[in-house]
Amino acid sequence: MRKLIVTTVVLMTATWVCASPLSMQFLAFQSGGWQVGYPYTVSANGSGPIDVMCDDYEHGGAPGDAWLANLTNLGSGNLSLLRFNQLPGAPTLYDEAGWLLLQTTVTPTSQWTDINFAVWYIFDSSVSLSPNAQYWLNLAQQEAQNGFPGVDFDRVGIYTPVNQYDPNMADAQEFLRIVPEPDTLTLLCSGLVGALAIAQRRIAKLKL
Repeated sequence: MRKLIVTTVVLMTATWVCASPLSMQFLAFQSGGWQVGYPYTVSANGSGPIDVMCDDYEHGGAPGDAWLANLTNLGSGNLSLLRFNQLPGAPTLYDEAGWLLLQTTVTPTSQWTDINFAVWYIFDSSVSLSPNAQYWLNLAQQEAQNGFPGVDFDRVGIYTPVNQYDPNMADAQEFLRIVPEPDTLTLLCSGLVGALAIAQRRIAKLKL
């Protein structure tokens, strides 16, 4: 009985951790610096490297920086923890950015800088666009008009600093990432929840 109780407590704690802010560390830009854009690399809770795309043109950040961030699944439709959620049309803007990120899986790396600049422009219209970046922005806006047919936004994760509206431009940026299929973290959390349910049922039987 005592063992089951201890197991239950451990599982409940582990499940809670899955939904807790992550300890992030900035690892590296591409060769050429931030201007090259996607992918930057970060670590989350000691894992990594993880390829990420910056969507925040104003905030800074440099290799070695560490911060806490919330991870949002774009497919959830919950933008409450995101940095630009107060912009008009924020859900569509984030979907455009997520769609552009997903295009990096089917386009040559030579296109990725232009794709990233299009993402930067979505949230900051002061960003200067090359003709190629404008092309990608136009495509994203056209996809938005079409309703993003067939796009799986569950594959887009967003790391947002816990101080999401941080006015200090030298602090951490917001990053988009492509979530692996299947999402290992989601499977881990789901497994823990399932194990917790089994443990609770065993405890209930012992009480009968």
